[in-house]
Amino acid sequence: MRKLKLPIMSKVTSKAKVLSMDEYFKFVQFNLKHAFDKKAYRKQKKMLAVNVPFVIK
Repeated sequence: MRKLKLPIMSKVTSKAKVLSMDEYFKFVQFNLKHAFDKKAYRKQKKMLAVNVPFVIK
């Protein structure tokens, strides 16, 4: 196995932003509106559904 020559990070590049509940809610709403594909979700949900009855004998 080869050893990797990765760069050494000397400091943190940016601080994590703390979101208020209102900002987080807006972020989630935006993500659901623009990144969530309803058609693909419904298609996958139908494909994964079981249509055979389950019986324990």
